[in-house]
Amino acid sequence: MAKRRMLFVGNALIRFAVGTPYIPAPGESILSDGNYTFAPGGRSALSAIAAARLGYDAVLCARVGDDYYGDRLVEVFENEGLHIANVTVKRECQTGLSLELTEPDGTNREIYFPGANAFLDRTYAEGAMGCYPDAIIASLEADEESVLRLSALAEEKGIPFFLDGSVRKEAIPKDFPFEKLGATELLILNDEDAKLFSGIAPNTEENRKLACYTIRKRFDVRYILLQLGNTGSFIYDGKYFSAISGPECEEVDPAGASEAYTAALIGEYLRGGDLRTAAEFASAVYAASASRHGGYQSLPQKKV
Repeated sequence: MAKRRMLFVGNALIRFAVGTPYIPAPGESILSDGNYTFAPGGRSALSAIAAARLGYDAVLCARVGDDYYGDRLVEVFENEGLHIANVTVKRECQTGLSLELTEPDGTNREIYFPGANAFLDRTYAEGAMGCYPDAIIASLEADEESVLRLSALAEEKGIPFFLDGSVRKEAIPKDFPFEKLGATELLILNDEDAKLFSGIAPNTEENRKLACYTIRKRFDVRYILLQLGNTGSFIYDGKYFSAISGPECEEVDPAGASEAYTAALIGEYLRGGDLRTAAEFASAVYAASASRHGGYQSLPQKKV
């Protein structure tokens, strides 16, 4: 059976993660004995890499800067087996960067510089359709007009459209026009995203049902799935709700785990057509990633 081609559209950046004993006061310099890492990041980029590592056919549409980091990202994407014809360079622009400071107790602070990601518009999203995808996975980190255009193209061509809403909050407008989206196969959210878009804190099963019901009234979406970290998944199909437990694991570092989950979920759903089975597999992939340190470094590799 031929592999289904997955087109991921959204951010690509360099993630600079630093361990620090505490956040210094203004004017203070401190010595850190923690580790630091430079690695690929960005919701769509990591999901595409995870998909390729799991054996799926993955295409990435993203923009990088005209600098060393952009060159390095393109090299990594190619080495990971991604189709990179739609990873384009924005001239005279820097590659996106995320600076993350983590204290010993896990407290995390981030400075995000979008760089070339701010220039991923509908022109590039439309051009990526030339890869003849079997599914489109758009991240709400991408330009709003691009997401809406991809949704319309997917509906026009009869391609399933997946929307990944689990991204950094400054990138998601609360009033995102879901009503303008075409038919959507699946909307993936976490609890925080569900609260943002529904106004309901999904801290109980009943509230999760109400949040999903409220969001689904806004547009034509077949499934809404809440990804609940290492506790599993919650699915609403417009009529029934399903709670799927995840395998027990010690969550060492969640960075990269939700991206791996998304890749596994959609890849298995396209392969087998059963969302519950796909969610069970995706939860196992999440556990494998979250039980190891690092984002990019923790993405699991399928055994051959």
